[in-house]
Formats: sequence, C-alpha cells, structure tokens
Amino acid sequence: MWSDARLCYGGDYNPEQWPARVWAEDVTLMRRARVNLVTVGVFAWSRLEPAPGRYTFDWLDQVLDLLHTGGIRVALATPTASPPPWFSLAHPGALPVTAD
Repeated sequence: MWSDARLCYGGDYNPEQWPARVWAEDVTLMRRARVNLVTVGVFAWSRLEPAPGRYTFDWLDQVLDLLHTGGIRVALATPTASPPPWFSLAHPGALPVTAD
C-alpha cells in the first residue's frame, strides 16, 4: 500500500511510440496536469522483445527513472495487448478469432 491516501489521477502512457527526446517533456506536462499515476507497457511487447529471446529494457529503465524522478507512480502492465509480428507468425493459434 502507498504511504499516502492521494487520489490517483492519470492514464496510459506509451513512451515506446514516441522518440526518447520528448519523454522528459511528457513528464513535465504530466506534472503540470497533476498526473500522479500512469500505466506503462500495454503495447510495448515488440519494443521489449523485438525478436524471440532478445530483450531490450534500457528504454524502459530510462522511462521509469524519469517518471520516478517526476513523482509519478507506475502501474506496469503486461504487454500482451499487441503481440509482435514474430510471435503471431510463430504461434498463429494464439491470434484472436471470431465466432465465424
């Protein structure tokens, strides 16, 4: 449990969809808007694992450090909302299907 009882205010933040040069400004704007919690990682699977078994966490470390320094808490999501192309090709049975 967090040490204070502030109301959480924020939303999804998808830094992997933007150049790293804007992340610090993003945090500044969040602070100005009084955002104190963001969800990170929802669509990040292809950035976190660009190829099977090859992981890249350096960008995520940088983002988490920026948010922490800015006083913004993080709800780290599972990145399964958008599997990378290599996964869908290797595991077509994991793709969503419809009734027809």
